[in-house]
Amino acid sequence: MTGQTFIFCLGATKAGTSWLFDYLSNHRECHLPAMKELHYFDALEHDTGAFYRKEAQARLEAARTAAPTPWQKRLIADLERWLAVFDGKTRDDAAYLRYVREGGEAARVVGDFTPAYGLLKEKTLSAMAALTDKVRFVYLMRDPVDRIWSNIRMMAGNDGAALDAKVDGVLNGTADNILDRSNYRRTLNRLTRAIPREALHIEFYERLFTPDAIERLCAFLGITPQPASFDRVVHQSMKADLPMGQRAQLQAALKPQYNFVEKFMGELPPEWTQKMVSA
Repeated sequence: MTGQTFIFCLGATKAGTSWLFDYLSNHRECHLPAMKELHYFDALEHDTGAFYRKEAQARLEAARTAAPTPWQKRLIADLERWLAVFDGKTRDDAAYLRYVREGGEAARVVGDFTPAYGLLKEKTLSAMAALTDKVRFVYLMRDPVDRIWSNIRMMAGNDGAALDAKVDGVLNGTADNILDRSNYRRTLNRLTRAIPREALHIEFYERLFTPDAIERLCAFLGITPQPASFDRVVHQSMKADLPMGQRAQLQAALKPQYNFVEKFMGELPPEWTQKMVSA
């Protein structure tokens, strides 16, 4: 389709990307693969394709045993197709584009929602920006401590000892992957060097679930806003409170991120600053 927009949503993890994926998947002017998180560009950059192929194969097996709903049938077809298209190591942008666009030739927006792309290097981001004539990037940010705590709860499940261990890992620098995903300064610096500023839409998680945020996003993508289920929870992590002492430690460790975002955006959401005062 002439003028079709290709969207990359590249994080941050646990900042509303799954909810936004569902919203755009159900938008009449958009078409997204049923399989969220293709991990095409990060597999190529980090040589992790074998791992992600194994994950996709496991997801395919699980989908085949689930109730055969229309969505499950589409997911199975998309997974089978993706495993046939991408071997995890061979770059073929044309095949990748055909995969994403298949079935959405008449859509105004197609794309790939892979939060891990937020960790990519500038060179890869530049290549992504040149993928088609009209590429747009969406980056969601959540209070850095809340994002880390949600990420930790997702990984630890109901294991209280694992919760403490992962918080300690973030504080002592051994849980790099978790900490990296709250490194908004690095990601935004790379993005603004790699792509035109007008091709980047940034939203705070704390403001995402509002009609105003949806109107801003749809205007950015050139589509008509449609009603959203703001109360729908997607991939909720296990509930657990972060002790105030640990919150204060994490906030101190992440202070450069808060400072950078405030300078970059011109403000911080009150939800961020209120927690900084109360910790």
